[in-house]
Amino acid sequence: MKIQIKYINGIRFRRFIMTSAQRIEQNKAHLNDINVFPVADGDTGTNLAITMNNIVEDVQDFRQSSFDLTMQQIAKSALKGARGNSGAILAQFFQGLAEATRGMSRLTTVAFSQAALKAARQAHMAIAEPCEGTIITVMRDWAHYISQMAHKTPDFVELFKQSLHKAKISLLKTPEKLAILKEAGVVDAGAEGFVNLLEGIVDFIEFGRLRVMKQEISRPHIGLQKQSFLQSLEKSKFRFCTECLFEGDNLDRNLIKERLSRLGDSQVIAGSKEQLKIHIHTDNPDLVFSEISSFGTILETKIDDMWEQTGKVSGKIGLQKIALVADSTCDLPEELIEKYNIKIVPIAVQVNEKSFLDRIDISTKEVVDFLETPGCHVTTSQPPYQYFEDIYQELGEENETIISIHLPGKLSGTYQAACTAGKQNKYRDKIKVIDAKTSTVGLGMIVVQAARLIESGIPLNQLIERLNHHIRNSKLFVSIPTLKYLIRSGRLDKIKGFIGSLINLKPVISLNQDGEFEEAAKVVGLRRLWDKTLELACQFAAGKENPHFAIAHIEDIDLAKWYEKELKNRFPQAEIFISEGSPALSVHIGRGGAAIAIMGG
Repeated sequence: MKIQIKYINGIRFRRFIMTSAQRIEQNKAHLNDINVFPVADGDTGTNLAITMNNIVEDVQDFRQSSFDLTMQQIAKSALKGARGNSGAILAQFFQGLAEATRGMSRLTTVAFSQAALKAARQAHMAIAEPCEGTIITVMRDWAHYISQMAHKTPDFVELFKQSLHKAKISLLKTPEKLAILKEAGVVDAGAEGFVNLLEGIVDFIEFGRLRVMKQEISRPHIGLQKQSFLQSLEKSKFRFCTECLFEGDNLDRNLIKERLSRLGDSQVIAGSKEQLKIHIHTDNPDLVFSEISSFGTILETKIDDMWEQTGKVSGKIGLQKIALVADSTCDLPEELIEKYNIKIVPIAVQVNEKSFLDRIDISTKEVVDFLETPGCHVTTSQPPYQYFEDIYQELGEENETIISIHLPGKLSGTYQAACTAGKQNKYRDKIKVIDAKTSTVGLGMIVVQAARLIESGIPLNQLIERLNHHIRNSKLFVSIPTLKYLIRSGRLDKIKGFIGSLINLKPVISLNQDGEFEEAAKVVGLRRLWDKTLELACQFAAGKENPHFAIAHIEDIDLAKWYEKELKNRFPQAEIFISEGSPALSVHIGRGGAAIAIMGG
């Protein structure tokens, strides 16, 4: 007897989506392989899988039979978990389905087809510069076909099977509509991901489960043709794939689109009037976040280096088996972060009632200005747990090991948050969380050393052993020009601080072997403070073989260069780098503060 489905409700559609997520996960590597548009960064499959898996995690125990309630939950989860260009477009498609089916507990084929048409239109409108031959083309062609067919059949089995066939035909035509696909010899990766979604639905309807994947669409020669194409492919116009989730009241998409248009391309704005997910390719993520923060509250952000990703895909950069993570207090120059592909988790900086992300949507200068503004209360707090969860999830898919190095557990909850996220992550066996026992450029030197050890290719156990050796043979000295910020942040007893300020005491702070603050010296006057900090650094370095240095400063590059010059005079062979201190560091030491880190061989 032929099976017929005359309606779909929330329970049935939830099962459809869960099977579709499995299909996309099954086809993820292939989608990554054929990803050449809008940027050949090899992550379309990963992004779609993460978007769909986020939905699954939120709805797997959702038991509402109402299509309306289930669809709202799916749309909300998709928006929160949307990754990449295709993920954001898919999230807007689900948002359109949710809006078009409000108040409907079950849908006929006609009602579903009308909602699908609206969803496809909304997905198209979410893109600042829509391009034919992509996922939106296949969405639209599929939606138009089912809107015609729905009036001829009340059966969802027939509707989905026939429309899947039409979607595959539309997919095969994408190279005819987009020259870059034809040149590479591939179909559009996002569009094939949407077809995979439909395949999952049809599999569930026919078999109640997912079949073994068969590559029915792409042909065997495609990989060779794409590899040849990628070797001659230039970098994308803009460097960073930037995303953020934010909320506000009556958000104006058109105004936001206009404001962001000057900052990049590949812009997608998905969501509702209360919550939006922004995707844009840009060279200035901080300007994007600053612009967006004027419209509402930023909840989550993500930045990927597309030049690096494109290099990996085209074979110009070898895939590392060990990934490196640090928090934003490591105070490394940007060029070192980029060179060693270090993933940074931002500390939170709180200014009165508003929260910012260290180095992403607030700068050191801005923090210093806030500190010197009467009535401003500035503090720091550990990164949100979700930031660690997301970055471990992303890196765990492509690496055998993740080394995550952070400021001392004695000073902050950051290290503990990293440990907790690592233990609860599905890639927990890959994650090694290390307490650096130091901060600012001291932490930065440990992280760079870890990167160089990874580059050397030594076994993991030896790498960890060497890293612990460097931690034990490192020291940090921080010159504090004023005690008031240490008092404000709660790092210094108020009575001691008050007495010290009366006699113009200037402390030099260090950290002991347990990662706790200790007083290294205290002097009267700024000049003596600078001299004493330098003296302590030189004394420690003198007892080490082949010492090298790092210097951080808060809005005082001249002081940092003076330290560098004096250290070069005493240790002419030493490697030295200078970095601006992070906004998080400036909260505690203020303008004119500086730090010297020393690492022995």
